[in-house]
Amino acid sequence: MAVAQLRFGPVALLVVLSALAVTPLYNYPVAGAIEPAAKQISTNTPQCSGSQKLAVFGDGDCSPKPITVPVTASSSTNPPPRPLYVVAPTRPGNYPVFLFAHGTFISNNLYSGLLSHISSHGYIVVAPQLFDSILSLPCELEEIEYLEQVTNWMPSATALPSHLPPGVLPDFDKLAVGGHSRGGKSAFALALKLTISAVVGVDPVAGVSKNSRTDPVILTPESLNLSVPVAVIGSGLGNQSEVIDLPACAPNWVNHAEFYSECMAPKSHLVADDYGHMDVVDDGMFDFALTKLMCKGASGLFSSREKMRKGVGGIVVAFLDAYLGGGGSDDYLAILESPLEVDSPVKLTVGYKLEKGTAAAGDI
Repeated sequence: MAVAQLRFGPVALLVVLSALAVTPLYNYPVAGAIEPAAKQISTNTPQCSGSQKLAVFGDGDCSPKPITVPVTASSSTNPPPRPLYVVAPTRPGNYPVFLFAHGTFISNNLYSGLLSHISSHGYIVVAPQLFDSILSLPCELEEIEYLEQVTNWMPSATALPSHLPPGVLPDFDKLAVGGHSRGGKSAFALALKLTISAVVGVDPVAGVSKNSRTDPVILTPESLNLSVPVAVIGSGLGNQSEVIDLPACAPNWVNHAEFYSECMAPKSHLVADDYGHMDVVDDGMFDFALTKLMCKGASGLFSSREKMRKGVGGIVVAFLDAYLGGGGSDDYLAILESPLEVDSPVKLTVGYKLEKGTAAAGDI
């Protein structure tokens, strides 16, 4: 879809102006009762573990390795449908797979800190690049199709397994999907189409307002009727505008609170109160431009967002461990039940949802 047709507001507008200066693309809430889980929480022993309490917020010991997989005939007899940024453990073993979709105009490798943290705890993370140029952003329907193509490509022996470190094997029976911003919405849309084990939305966004949502329109009453566990992670500052007369980067009615509200159990919802929509991407020129000039975020002109990346990464790891057979349920239950008492790098609140347009305490 042409750029002129986009309805994604300030993020896309600023990225078009700032992305020319960034690295080229392919250089490579008061705690409540937990909603009933339709799937048994795992208590399996992890192959790799963290180094501090809570372990999930520290680096794991799987020694993750970043791998770029381009779309070229010479790279493989079975090249991927889209360029991939993969982060995989180097310790031999079978690992769950986490497919991650980037946000609007954000290169997949700009999430390297977040994805490396997740992988270090025993996950193979696959992040497709879903656009080729800042001048030709595909419509979201196309992006969802690309994600589906990558999902179908991965299991072949000549596909993802052929690019992993020796002895590292993907377990496609434990396939989770997640994404940030627009990519978070795409992750939910993919889960409505394919068999997925779990879904993670990192500050997902479905448009610029309640009356201006991007296609496909999936946020309708109880529309996200998934039969798998869902974790929604929001930013406390994402619904606040940094620029006068422009919408916030994660506006009310189309942000994390609405996604949580429309999901069916089992679901959980955590919010990083003092951080913004773009505070999960790597530090640098791109991060500075979006975080400081458009998207309201963490204080400090040149402050690092490492705490947010560690906080979100730890939540993702704890959630995936609980449901996909990593380290069991203890860490995730601890975060949900006592978010202010766990050793999180960021302040967390748990479990609120929209009720008559107002954020109110509710069950998770």
